[in-house]
Amino acid sequence: MAEVEGIISALMTLNPGTKLGPYEVVGPLGAGGMGEVYRARDTRLGRDVAIKVLPQTLAKDADRLTRFEQEARVLGALNHPNLLGIYDVGSENGRQYLVVEFLEGKTLRERLNQGALPQRKVIEYSTKIANGLAAAHEKGIVHRDLKPENIYVTNDEQVKILDFGLAKYVMDAAAAGDTLTMGSATAPGTVMGTVGYMSPEQVRGQAADSRSDIFSFGAILYEMAAGKKAFEGDSSVETMNAILKEEPAEIDLEKGKIAPGLEKILRHCLEKNPADRFQSARDLGFALSALSGTGATAALEKIDEKKGVSGWVWALVGIALALLLGLVMVWRSGRAHEGQQEFAILLPGEANHLAVSADGTMLAYTTPDEKTGESVIDIQKIGSRGVTRLMGTEGASYPFWSPDNQWLGFYADGKLKKVSLAGGMPQVLTIASNGRGGSWGSKNVIIYAPETGTAIWRINPDGTHAENLTAKMMVDSESSHRWPAFLPDGEHFLFWGGNFKNVDTDTESWIYLSSIEGKERKKVVQTRSNAAYTNGRIVFWEKGRGLVAAKMDLASGKVSEEKKVIGEEVGYQASTYYAAFAASENGTVVYNPSAGATQSVLEWYDRSGKALSRLGEPGVIANPSLSPDDLHVAVDRTDVKANNVDIWIEDVRSGTSSRFTFDPAEEVTAAWSHDGRTLGYRSVHVMTEMKIKDVRGTEPEKTIYQPGGKASQEAIANSWSADDRQILSTAQTDRSAMSLDLVAVDGSGAKKFLTGEASYSNGQFSPDGKWVAYASNETGDWEIYVTTYPTASGKWQVSRGGGMEPRWRGDGKELFYIGPHRELTAVEVKAGETFSAGAPMKLFPFQARAMISSTDLFTYDVTKDGKKFIVNRYLRPETVEPLVVVLRAGE
Repeated sequence: MAEVEGIISALMTLNPGTKLGPYEVVGPLGAGGMGEVYRARDTRLGRDVAIKVLPQTLAKDADRLTRFEQEARVLGALNHPNLLGIYDVGSENGRQYLVVEFLEGKTLRERLNQGALPQRKVIEYSTKIANGLAAAHEKGIVHRDLKPENIYVTNDEQVKILDFGLAKYVMDAAAAGDTLTMGSATAPGTVMGTVGYMSPEQVRGQAADSRSDIFSFGAILYEMAAGKKAFEGDSSVETMNAILKEEPAEIDLEKGKIAPGLEKILRHCLEKNPADRFQSARDLGFALSALSGTGATAALEKIDEKKGVSGWVWALVGIALALLLGLVMVWRSGRAHEGQQEFAILLPGEANHLAVSADGTMLAYTTPDEKTGESVIDIQKIGSRGVTRLMGTEGASYPFWSPDNQWLGFYADGKLKKVSLAGGMPQVLTIASNGRGGSWGSKNVIIYAPETGTAIWRINPDGTHAENLTAKMMVDSESSHRWPAFLPDGEHFLFWGGNFKNVDTDTESWIYLSSIEGKERKKVVQTRSNAAYTNGRIVFWEKGRGLVAAKMDLASGKVSEEKKVIGEEVGYQASTYYAAFAASENGTVVYNPSAGATQSVLEWYDRSGKALSRLGEPGVIANPSLSPDDLHVAVDRTDVKANNVDIWIEDVRSGTSSRFTFDPAEEVTAAWSHDGRTLGYRSVHVMTEMKIKDVRGTEPEKTIYQPGGKASQEAIANSWSADDRQILSTAQTDRSAMSLDLVAVDGSGAKKFLTGEASYSNGQFSPDGKWVAYASNETGDWEIYVTTYPTASGKWQVSRGGGMEPRWRGDGKELFYIGPHRELTAVEVKAGETFSAGAPMKLFPFQARAMISSTDLFTYDVTKDGKKFIVNRYLRPETVEPLVVVLRAGE
């Protein structure tokens, strides 16, 4: 090994200590035809990175330089846990370099040099590779040189696809939407790739699309399973001839301990004709994930330990799993009402917002991504263990199915979107800043609640004919219409309408029946919950009983007094009145017995992303806000048992917590006055109010502002002015826009500060009170801007490529925000007579709890010196309760 390292060092051109921008070379990692790779230290952030350098002699080669720059652009367009992450690109003294994440572990080639892998590892690694390929292919990027040397397995068993030096964009802008477009740097007829892993079309010098990567994947999968290469000859010519004309040798199923299903998948990848292979990496990943279910994996691991396993054993495994599922059904149905059957399904992670297709065959749900904590959509066929992640659904909430099961509607990025299960990126239908449920009817109409405090709207699936349906039905005692659910006729629908008093004496919160004609509504049942119609029954959550079903007459909307309990323990989110269940038209109900929202914990981080310590207990929490002296943190905390949300104060020094608000109504989003004596916050009764309260508790709370008007009114405290006379607040007044208002602390009223067709949010006064940082979607995507105060007479954009949640450093010389890929970002600013901002600098990935409410404005705060961050970090539970599937619900 020492001799090999000596040879590598001799070939390298940079010595330890060499500086490339802010990066200091530590030592060599390797060299190849496309560049030299070094381990280096980022002197700004104090972290190790890998730097790929194009030697000066090769930089003069136009083709090499083009391919090097192409790799930088490719990596910059990708963001996925199974793809190598890029940090920076630059030039120093004529040297072009690319900075990527530093990995510790081994290449897949090094693993394979020791022989075939256990089947459970084959499935695990191949599924992750397929997911990474799917992410690249979704961006229109084909790798074209996939091989074991370009796949890295880290010490913690993460799998990364490396080296996109031969990658090619294969879609133009019209076809790919936001993908990049560039011509191939390879002349027609040129053979590019690595012999042994090239597809037949690559061997012939023909155009290579994503299916070529799938062929290369199949060759790798074969090698992992069989312990030998799929195609190998005495010369390159013979190997390429084998790729064109021969099939890989059969795998001895008993000796190799390979399930027939796995071999069938790899054979399908290795079809000579691209049209006969898997047509997408997503489909491939779906097939592999079907082999990696919890029960199946456990059975496979046990069988892997035995020798001489034959095909009939796999049949017995399938029978055993079916019997196990049957036992679960019998056990749960014994607790259910006569005629109703239940069974549990295990998932790889949490399931929050649920959606069941109309025919009851498909399940969709949002789940926090393990790396980022950001919610994404997973789908599966009910009864199958296979789970597929829908790309492009980051930040998703409240999915709902199309009638033909081919599309999913959902909310993300302040918009209502739809995504095809056949592939492709999501399409935007309309603006919807804080959606609260949607439904896609049998007559191809979508109904949706675009905001927390608005009426139900309708829209066509192509984004046309947006129309308000229920605004004229709203009364002064109501705060919101939400959770629309179509009935089978595609004309009538259920929805919830009511206020946010959250007291047992509330008589104004009902499930209503209406139609897309929007002429009238009928009261159906009194509750604070979403509802669904299934098999002649309405299903909803009822306090003290759980999930119940009652027969419902469609013509009159009358509900039977007899209510049958479907599930006693059902997740419920008090801040949104959402019960974690979904129903099909034919009597299938799926519900989550655990909490209706993901848990998180407050954790301290330094600027390099190192976790320092935790503060307080985990829970359903939001909006951490540091006091001016950095000694206390105000935070929203949900009491799951009491179904209530209040503000609590965490003591940084002692680690103790104390409850600050006590009203049954929701009280959230606290902002500290500059003297640290008072908190301003949002309270909800019938309408929202802004209140202030002395932190010492020596004076009663005081209402300083009531927006007034019918529903759709918000007043969410963001930041106090330097003289503590005004509170900058996020105000929501209709379905398409949020504004920034200035609320007078003395109770004399409010006035607009920033308003328009776009939305404005997260307003933050600078420490000297002369500037305001805020987030706006005026360009389509959320970005960070700064304007002047007291009048917004100028505007400067601070973020680049997306940003949310601005926070100032205590001296006003730096701004922080959350970048487009959930990375905490810092920008040096100068705010004197004029304003200027430097280049954004990424600090560390931001694994925050996914926002679920319009009042979830902030997921972090920063100390006054800018050295520590309190982050509301997503907390993955140690165990995940299975979902419960109920058949013939309520019978």
